[in-house]
Amino acid sequence: MAGTFNSKDTIAHLLSFFRRSSTSSPIGDEHTRAEVRRFYAFGGGLNAHPDLLHGGVIACILDSTMGNVIGFSMPMSRKTSMFTVQLNVKYEKPVKTPGAVRTRAWISKIEDNGRKIWVNGIVEGDGIIHAKAEGMWLSSKPKGNVNL
Repeated sequence: MAGTFNSKDTIAHLLSFFRRSSTSSPIGDEHTRAEVRRFYAFGGGLNAHPDLLHGGVIACILDSTMGNVIGFSMPMSRKTSMFTVQLNVKYEKPVKTPGAVRTRAWISKIEDNGRKIWVNGIVEGDGIIHAKAEGMWLSSKPKGNVNL
């Protein structure tokens, strides 16, 4: 997917930032929580309809940004492979292409000593909310004697 999405007609540019939490927890309010922000510039190569980005691409960039905030926010001692097990996307307004959007993601809840993590995300641009998402990530637990 990275090769497919990395062209002047698909995702021409991607810029990603991470803001650490100002407290000991990645969870907090809008000003204190850890947050990933990404800026995407799209061509027309990922359109569903003329000049409109495909909704599956919107879900994909939300999933990627939301998973990224977990990787950056969780202490190294808790890091294991995390997998998206639920992703609910609410589409508000279409994303016009070519064009640019910002995605933001933050952790909203952590349970089971970091094994279950809930994340929220948003796609926005030019003062418009294009999509909102909430999802749950789960860490994997090896079963038996698995040699990887």
